[in-house]
Amino acid sequence: MGSRHILYSSWVALLLTAAWGASAQSPSTIYTFGAAADVQGWNKNFGTNTVTLDNNTPGQLTITETGTAGTGEAISDNFNRIRESSTASSGGLDLTGLSFLEFDLGHSGTDPINVQFFVQASTAGNFVGLGTDVPVTPGVHTYRVPLTGLTPAQQVYVRTLGFNVRDHLAQGNLTWTFNEVRSIGPALTQRTLVTHDVGTAEGGLQGALVNFDAAAVKNNDGGQNQTGLSQNPSGSGSLQWTDLAGSNGAAISWGNGTALNGNTFNNRTTDVSNYDTVTFRVSATDAANGGGTLNVQAFLQRNGFQFASPGTLALPIDGQFHDLTFSLAGITDLNVVEQTGLNLAAHPQELVMNVDSITFNTVPEPGSMLGLAGFVGLAV
Repeated sequence: MGSRHILYSSWVALLLTAAWGASAQSPSTIYTFGAAADVQGWNKNFGTNTVTLDNNTPGQLTITETGTAGTGEAISDNFNRIRESSTASSGGLDLTGLSFLEFDLGHSGTDPINVQFFVQASTAGNFVGLGTDVPVTPGVHTYRVPLTGLTPAQQVYVRTLGFNVRDHLAQGNLTWTFNEVRSIGPALTQRTLVTHDVGTAEGGLQGALVNFDAAAVKNNDGGQNQTGLSQNPSGSGSLQWTDLAGSNGAAISWGNGTALNGNTFNNRTTDVSNYDTVTFRVSATDAANGGGTLNVQAFLQRNGFQFASPGTLALPIDGQFHDLTFSLAGITDLNVVEQTGLNLAAHPQELVMNVDSITFNTVPEPGSMLGLAGFVGLAV
């Protein structure tokens, strides 16, 4: 690899943030172009020049300029491609809480050429330049650009990412080499997917929907939608519905915590690959105070809505909130999760259900906090 043109921030501050459990997932490689003859959905997005793209050399996307000599072009991935490792998911790439993107990029010219790195993000596909233009030098080098200009709604839903080559008339048409793009930032310890607090998205519903067994939800119209769901503003706020007695209970699920807007496409996917467990804070209330327990199955739909369950736990029917924590061990494709949900077993009584929050956590390694405490005591 060539020299690294990167911006450094205070890693001390980032480590301290990780200790308090901020909201982000792990950094990851997004594209490597490792499979020969597969451009992974990358294409010309806009610009004057004409280009051809190929991946005839594994690990390298080659962009050859063939149009009006020395004019510019913008290259990006497909709007419906999340990352290289996922071919079934569609929606937006989740970069929540991360700090930078790094591109391994270069060209065959003799002098630096200004390049604007960019994303198009949020459900509106807003164009956002990542920092100022960067002079990209001949040969392949690493360029780090900040994500700080993205709003939370943009960072959680990146439709496309890429780079805009400015005009370089004096050098004529060139060949560009693009080897990899990856996200950079601390692998933090906790992500709260939803809280249903007063003031959160969609009047507190935060993208929740009745996923299946809709007949169990009182006032649901039979569709995969939000009818029958409401926000309970009591306390900090929770999602509430009445689960009818008799057959299977309802399955309720969430996307990335933003508004549903009528379709799960608007709030998928979510990257939870950094986490070991998921905790649902939930309560079940029986108006007749019959007591007992309710079996609750957690589930994930990922990489094209493939279903996986981390298990079933018993919830006391006592009107109190309880934390149900499930291990995510062995579940694949956690970087492209379309829906996170819970599925209620059948119950003989009508229940008022409340979900206060869903939180993903890592399991601390033994001695890690002790080591961090020693680190925090250092003068910096």
